This record gives sequence, structure tokens and C-alpha cells, in this order.
Amino acid sequence: MFDEKKSRDLARQLLRKFEHPKAGTWERVELDIKRNRMGWGTILLKDRAGRPLKNCEIRIRQTGHDFKFGCNAFKLKDFSDNEKNAAYEEFFRRVFNEAVVPLFWDSTEPERGEFRYSADSPVMERRPPADLVIDWCEENRIAPKGHWIFCDNFVPSWLPKDSREVMFLLEKRIMELGRRYGTRIRKWDVVNESFTYHPRKCPTIGDATVPPDYVYQTFQMAEKYFPVMDEFIYNDGTDISFRSFAHDSSPMFLLADRLLRRGAKLDGLGLQFHLYGDVESAVRMETGSFFDPAHLLQVMDQLGQLNLPLHISEISLPCYPEFPREIAREIQGELLRNFYRVWFSQKNCQSIVYWNLCDGTAYGDESRFNAGLIGPDFTEKPSYRILDSLINHEWHTETTVATDENGEAVWNGFYGEYDLKFLGTCEHVSLTPRGENEYPFALSE
Repeated sequence: MFDEKKSRDLARQLLRKFEHPKAGTWERVELDIKRNRMGWGTILLKDRAGRPLKNCEIRIRQTGHDFKFGCNAFKLKDFSDNEKNAAYEEFFRRVFNEAVVPLFWDSTEPERGEFRYSADSPVMERRPPADLVIDWCEENRIAPKGHWIFCDNFVPSWLPKDSREVMFLLEKRIMELGRRYGTRIRKWDVVNESFTYHPRKCPTIGDATVPPDYVYQTFQMAEKYFPVMDEFIYNDGTDISFRSFAHDSSPMFLLADRLLRRGAKLDGLGLQFHLYGDVESAVRMETGSFFDPAHLLQVMDQLGQLNLPLHISEISLPCYPEFPREIAREIQGELLRNFYRVWFSQKNCQSIVYWNLCDGTAYGDESRFNAGLIGPDFTEKPSYRILDSLINHEWHTETTVATDENGEAVWNGFYGEYDLKFLGTCEHVSLTPRGENEYPFALSE
């Protein structure tokens, strides 16, 4: 572990591009948050005779976000301690309105023809049954996201090593997922990590034998068995998403462009952002790295030329183990604040998903980086408090307005759900970038 002086020095280097970015970067971010995440709503009040109600005070309070702030729900009801389960759910509900549902093939069908979808399925760590997670989401007004329909790794051990058989079995899986969840889950990672875990790169991870164009075929099958309104996403890893950037020759751009040209129902791109690794390597990254807000915006702007929604789909920000604990947690929080501001501002971005809520619950040895927002003792880390402050305070609207002589009042707020209170009544409305946002009310008295 480094001493405090060296830790502070490395931390300053790590944050250098955020504190001294390319000219105009933070000005653009602040302007684009207002331009892309806020809108105007108009309230029209009339009495029973149709006359405008003047000088009527209206209290406006935001109750939810249109933008999706998510987290995986892999530990939902998965702790042996009931108090921890309850705390996990409370921490989750406070800041997140989207939950990633684990639908990995190897955990949903561990034995051929034997499925783990129902809530009473056998327990499997970090893999709560889909029915349990979706039921909880519906009870708590949290949007579920299916992860994933197909990935050419983390597949069942019984899967045959013949590509035609694999695609036949995959079609059966897709048909079953569409039948069970097509109307309950509206957003899906259809294909996950076709670049990241290629067998030649990761020979130790079990993989499927697939045809060369399996990504396209999977999207075609999903379109066949899922409702047309479901959103289909291609999702891939951190390096592919942000580091292997070469403008319109970037791997993610080329794949997405090819899928669209072939007529695939591609509705969005998922960009992962796991920053596992040692801090000195992070500091040594060249200009145009993960820690450069101008670079992050450049990557997203390039992908935005495809006119597809972008989703920051899996985020892990480490508490670098080389730092003393308090400094590590402080830097994790500062990184989170900066990254979220950049992503939230970019016009194509529609969701940001932190990956593991709690320390000690990550995949494999990734837990050693303590990238959760909640400590192992189930106390809030600075990163959680910062995220809570951003979502529920800085990017939250509460105001009071009064109607004019025409019975009209307007307000400017973050897109989302609102309660409007006036004259002893409470009305619920949505302020959305997809509507006219006019709300006429005729009072009976």
C-alpha cells in the first residue's frame, strides 16, 4: 500500500483531465444537461364553466426520472442474512429505477431442458431467478432489463460443439424467453460481448461454437419471437467501447453499421465501463483515455451518428487497493461524479447502469477492487452518497408556480414523473422529451 503522499500524488494525476480538460468540455457538459435532460411543461387550469383560474398556486415535485439509472440485481434476496437483504433493497430503491435481470444461459438452463425461471428455483449465487427479480421490479416500479439473450461464453456445459445445433437450441431459448418475458421486460441485451471474450483471447472461459454471423442471426431470431416494441441492444466490453476508438473505423461502430445495413432490429448500443486494474497503469494511460472527458464524449458522439440510443451498461469504479481506504473511497466518489456528469449530458445516452451495488459481490476475483457503492458492512460509501445527491437532488426538480390571467403556468424541470398539488388536489403527470407536455385540468368546484 502506498503512503498518503504518493497516493495523493497519483490521485491528482488520475483526475488531471477532469480538473483541466480540453477547453469548453465542462461548459458543454453543463449546457447539454440542461438542453438534453430538461424540458418545459405547461399547466392549464379552468373552472367548471371553462373560465381560467388565475393566481392559483401549484406545488410541483418530481417523483421519478425518465432517464434510467440502473444497477444489476444479481444479489436480490441472495444474502443469507434477512437484514442485509432488506438493506440491499432499500439502497437499491433509493437511487435506481432500472434493474438488470440475470438471464445467463448457463444459470437459466444448467441442465438441458431444466429451467431456473420460477421464484422457487434452486439457489445459485448471484443468479436470483428471473421471476423473483421481475416481480420485485413490478412491485417497486423499477424497469427490468434482460441480460442477456445470447453470449458466446458462459454457456451451459451440455451445449453441443456443432454450430447448427447451437443455433437450433438458441432459437428454442429465444422463443421461450419471448413467451415468458417479452411483455414484462422491454429492454434486452440481445448479444453480449462478441469481441470481448473471443475464444482465441480467453481460452479458459467456456464458449459456444457459433457461425461467423451469429450476432446478426441472433437479432433476427429475437425479432421473430419478441414484441415489436421491445428494445434490442448490442452490448460489449470497456476496451471495445471506449479504447479501441478509430472514428468510423471503430469496431463497435463498424459492427452496428453492418447490422443496420443488413436490416437487423438494432435499437441501441451498450457500452461497458469496468476500470479494473492497478492505479499506476491507469495513470500511465495515454491521452485519449478512459479518464479524459473529451475523449469519452468524442466516442459517444461518433456512435451517436448511427442515430441509436447509447447505454452505459456496466460500470465498475475501483477503490484502488494501493491507496489507504479513505483515499481510495474518496477518489472512487470523485470519479463517479465526473463520469456520471459526462454521460448524463450526452444527447444519445439513455441509461447509466452501475454494476455491483455492494463490495464483495462481484464476479470472480473482481471483488478485490471493492468497486461497490456500499461497503461490506452495509454502510454507504462516498460514491453512493454522491450518486444519491446527483439523482435525487442536483438532477431533481421541486418548485412552486402560479397561474397567470389565462389560467396558465409553466415550469422547467428534469424529464420524469411529477406530482402537481393545487386547490386541495394532487395530479400525476409525465414531463417527457417525447410529448408536448401540456396538462389541462378542469376543476369541478
